[in-house]
Amino acid sequence: MASITVATLQPSLARLDRDANFEAIRRMVHEVAARQPVDLIVLPEALDGEGPDVDGPGVSEATSSDVRQFIVELATSAGAGVVGGSVAHRHGDGPITNTCLLADRTGRIVGEYAKRKLFATEADTRTAGRTPGIFDLSGLRVGVLICADLWYPELARELCGRVDVLCVPAKTTVPSAESVPYARTVWWSLAMTRAVENALPVVVSDWCEQAHATGFTSGATSVNDPAGRPDPTRLQRRMDDGQPGVLIAQIDLDAVAEIRQYRRAVGLLARKGE
Repeated sequence: MASITVATLQPSLARLDRDANFEAIRRMVHEVAARQPVDLIVLPEALDGEGPDVDGPGVSEATSSDVRQFIVELATSAGAGVVGGSVAHRHGDGPITNTCLLADRTGRIVGEYAKRKLFATEADTRTAGRTPGIFDLSGLRVGVLICADLWYPELARELCGRVDVLCVPAKTTVPSAESVPYARTVWWSLAMTRAVENALPVVVSDWCEQAHATGFTSGATSVNDPAGRPDPTRLQRRMDDGQPGVLIAQIDLDAVAEIRQYRRAVGLLARKGE
């Protein structure tokens, strides 16, 4: 697999309106599939609109058949692997986690990842995951971190050499409209840093810029390709205005492997076994 085409979504989503959110995402995916074939589709965090303030019996249904079927539907209709953002998931009668489901291009659910670094009040109602997210989507090795996970460099570093691409569902929430440009800039910088320091492509999917009852989201979706040199426009591709849309980019995995080998050779990345 010399190269892959990724599509990362930046939808306009609503709080506590799963049906409307699913329909918005469904339309975007169908438009992508009609435009061109893609290998991987990445969705944002909390795609059903349920934030960490939502608790109780309803959470137990978050990864039930309708949510799983939605991810399966997207994968089979687009013929692409899907990194299914995240939803709240209660494990039987146990804890609630912020969980990402993944499906391969055939629609088979290949696994799930639970967010490990909880943000703000999320820690009041969610339990942190404990294991890294590494998945095989039809031969493509996909790593997953969810939103605040990306702020911890060790979580990305442990995936170096073990995955072909790192996908990050996010919901970049800030308290005021004045903070939105700052949040976008910080997130673009953070994603590019993780990509460059690990010689690992990083794909972020975020809610678009909009006001919500609990704050504002910033629209920090990006595709970060460490093999883009010497062209800085290839190093990071993004939607600068924060508006709803889809970012589609091709990543040359052979070129990524070469840049990783070079970084190791010059001492900027640990050699295997070190």
